Amino acid sequence: MGGSDITVEILKEIRDEIRVLRADTNTQFDGVRSGIQQLRADTNERFGVVESSLFDLTEQRHSFARYAKAMSERDAQIEARFGALESRVDKLESK
Repeated sequence: MGGSDITVEILKEIRDEIRVLRADTNTQFDGVRSGIQQLRADTNERFGVVESSLFDLTEQRHSFARYAKAMSERDAQIEARFGALESRVDKLESK
């Protein structure tokens, strides 16, 4: 019977250590889960900032493209008018 009592005590100690280990493991997993949730929230916030910045840059690019097109068209009109004026001056100088 004495050997059986020692075996029971050893098994109880093993059981108690497993319970403590399980509690510690659950606490660690909860910490990891919390960290992952915070990381997701931070990542989503950063992606929101990046997305907003990209939209702003796209709008600025479109505005610049419209401006460049307008300037190009304006330059073409000025070039045509300048050519006409040169031609008129040449005619007047030749007289």
